[in-house]
Amino acid sequence: MSEILAVDLLKNLQAHQIWWDDSLEEPVNIRDETPPGEVETDVEIKGEWIPIKTDRVDYRKKVVIVDGVRRIDAHLILGGTGRSALLGEFVVGAFSLEEGKVIKRINECVIVLPPGTHIKETLIIGKAEYIPFSAGKATEEGLYSSFIQRMREKERELAYEFSQKGYIVIADGPLQVPFSEVGVTLGFVKSIRRSYLGERHWSIVLNLKKGERTPIFLIRTSENLPPKYSWYLRLKEPKYFESPFFGLVRLEAPYTLELKEVQELAQFSGGFLPYIISSSTLSSRAPENLAPLESLEKRLRAMFHPIDHIRATLRRMIAQAYEEV
Repeated sequence: MSEILAVDLLKNLQAHQIWWDDSLEEPVNIRDETPPGEVETDVEIKGEWIPIKTDRVDYRKKVVIVDGVRRIDAHLILGGTGRSALLGEFVVGAFSLEEGKVIKRINECVIVLPPGTHIKETLIIGKAEYIPFSAGKATEEGLYSSFIQRMREKERELAYEFSQKGYIVIADGPLQVPFSEVGVTLGFVKSIRRSYLGERHWSIVLNLKKGERTPIFLIRTSENLPPKYSWYLRLKEPKYFESPFFGLVRLEAPYTLELKEVQELAQFSGGFLPYIISSSTLSSRAPENLAPLESLEKRLRAMFHPIDHIRATLRRMIAQAYEEV
C-alpha cells in the first residue's frame, strides 16, 4: 500500500489520533490468571504436606524460553461516535539456552478495530505494516484484551513448535490453552497475585528453602477451562529484612501430561531455575525474573519499529487526510 492509499484509509475511518500516556506501561490492567474454582492438594502427597527437595542439574541443551513484549503505538478515535481503534506492535521470540540467542521470532503490527468496523487493507506507516482485525468488544479494555490475546496465540504457537522438537519450553506467565497446542511447556508465574491454597498449606510455601518446592496440586478454574498442575518453588531465600514472598514463584504444567511427567518437570524446575536467576544489579525484578528471560525481553524490545518515526508519520498522514497540510 502506498502512502496515498494509507491516507485514504485513514480518511475513510475518519481517524483522529490520541496517544496513550507514555508514563503508563499498560492502559488497562489485564490479568492472565483466572480465578481458581477448586484446588486439589492431594495430587502428589496424600495428607500433610512437606517441602520437596531437588538436586541441582545443568540441562541447557534442550531448553528454550518463550516470551513476548508489546507496545501501544497509538489510539485512534474514529469519527464523532467516540469509537476507537488501537495500533500496537508485539514481538514474540524463542531463546535457546544452549546457543545463548534468539533462534526464532515473530514480529507483528496490528490495528485492532471495534466490532462492526471492517477493513481489508493493511495500514502501512513507514516500514510498519498494521494488520487489521476486529476486537471482541468496543471498549478500551476490549481492544487491549484482544491485542494481548493475539500475542498470546503467537506465544502458544512457538511453545508448541519447540515442544514438538523435543525441547523443554519455559513460557513466561500462566499456560495458554488449549493445552493440545502447548505441548510439554512449563508456565513460569513470577508474580504471586492469587491465593490458591489455604492457610495450612501457605505455611509450607512461605518456609521453602532455595531449590525446594511444594507438592504438586491441581487447579480447576471456574470458567470452564481445563485444569492444570501447579507447584510453588523457591528460587532464592529471603534475608531477615525481606518479604517471605521474595524469590517465590509458581510453575504450571498441562493437565494432558501424566503425573510422572509432571513430577519430572517439577524436579527439573527446582534443580535448574534457581541457578539461572537474574542479578539484582541487572534487573529490578530479580530474583523472580530469570537471566535468560531478561535477556530475551531486552532483545525483543530492540526489534520494535522506531516509535517516534511512526507517530510523526501517522500525525502527518492524518493531517493530509483532513487536508490540513
